Amino acid sequence: MTIRIGINGFGRMGRLTLRAAWGDPDLRFVRINDPAGDPATLAHLLMFDSIHGRWDREVATDGDALMIDGQRIAITRNKDLAATDWSDCDVAIEASGKFRKPDVLQPYLDHGVKRVVVTAPVKSAGALDVVVGVTHGRFVPALHRIVSAASCTTNCLAPVVKVIHEGIGIRHGQI
Repeated sequence: MTIRIGINGFGRMGRLTLRAAWGDPDLRFVRINDPAGDPATLAHLLMFDSIHGRWDREVATDGDALMIDGQRIAITRNKDLAATDWSDCDVAIEASGKFRKPDVLQPYLDHGVKRVVVTAPVKSAGALDVVVGVTHGRFVPALHRIVSAASCTTNCLAPVVKVIHEGIGIRHGQI
């Protein structure tokens, strides 16, 4: 079964998510929404990354779409999350940095998206911040339709703190 993915926010996190997952036969990117960029700009930014270098894929535009290795990905430019039709997506990657609470992420679920992965911390009930090796065991698919990858600080610190706390204990800490 192929998982259809949509990305909201095609800045660094959105682009790197697509680059990292591209080529997986179980994943298919079907939609990108970014109000700040037209398809030509998004294609250029995807091809040329100042840190990761030039991407070795064929990237072009076709009207209001990106073409990557011949696969068409629809582009929309809506500021309002509900204005984009997410009904063709199984998973939405929320990478805009703006929508970080379950109630404002609800339009995804209302459109039929099964899971929302937020690239920034979600500090509200109803969403799980997942740190692999630390909190990933708390994920319950039937309960957690919205998850986040927590923050870069949390991902760097939490595994080390877990090992120290479980090994010798921690009474107090400050970062």
